This record gives sequence, C-alpha cells and structure tokens, in this order.
Amino acid sequence: MKITYFILLLTFTLNGYSQDSEISDKQKIKTVINQFFKSLETRDTLLMKQTTMDEAQIWRRTNKEPIEIDMRLSKDDLQKMPSYPNLKELPLSFEISVDKGIAVAWVPYKFWVEDEFSHCGIDVFTLFKIDGKWKIISAAYTIEIENCEN
Repeated sequence: MKITYFILLLTFTLNGYSQDSEISDKQKIKTVINQFFKSLETRDTLLMKQTTMDEAQIWRRTNKEPIEIDMRLSKDDLQKMPSYPNLKELPLSFEISVDKGIAVAWVPYKFWVEDEFSHCGIDVFTLFKIDGKWKIISAAYTIEIENCEN
C-alpha cells in the first residue's frame, strides 16, 4: 500500500514539475518580449542585443493597398536606434506556445510615436532557448491604421 501511495505521489509531483517549467518558460519569454519593447522605448542597444540574435529577421507587413512587405536584420536596427524618435509599443495580450527550446508568441499591440498614437497590429515573435536564455530569432508584424481602439 505504501508503495502505491509513493508511486502516485511521484507521478503527481513529476506532472506538476513539468507544468511549472512550462509556465516558467512562458513567463521568461514574456519578459524577453517586454524587454524588447523597453529597448525600443529607451533606445537601449545593449538591452536590444540581450533580447535578440544579431541575425534576427524583422518582417513588416502593411495592410494598406498596395500591401508592402519588407525585411531587415535586428543588427541594422541597432545602428539606427540612437536616432529613433520617442517610441512606445504596448502589448495588449500574449499567446505563447513553447516546445523543446522553441517558442512562438502572438502579441497584439498599439504603437505611439512622439506621444501620438500611430497604429496597431500584431507582432509574431519566434524565440530559441540558447544556453538557458530565450532570444528572439525573428519578428513579424502588421501595421494597421484603421480599426484601432485608442
């Protein structure tokens, strides 16, 4: 009987541990994304380097006609950051999926330039866990001018 209780206790403990690990990874990913937003707002190139890979791709899609799509590397943004205007990106929610060192985050957002509302959209981040830390390896975002509730 004691062995049965021990096995049941061990089973529940292991299941609980794996859920804690997933929650912990999701929280760490959310923190990395919030730090990414903070680096834009403060023009902090060191913080940007800590959150993204040098060769991370950043894709942009507008929803105006004609649709525009372009790509740049995060390392190119680092050179331009000191001259950025005042920017603020506010995440509205996070949907994060994690599995074996890879994660995807779906993040609706609102964006301000020089304290004036600019647009809204969706950010999609892909992250890898490298040496125990999550880093953004790609970001794609939409720019929507209409249907944004300020």
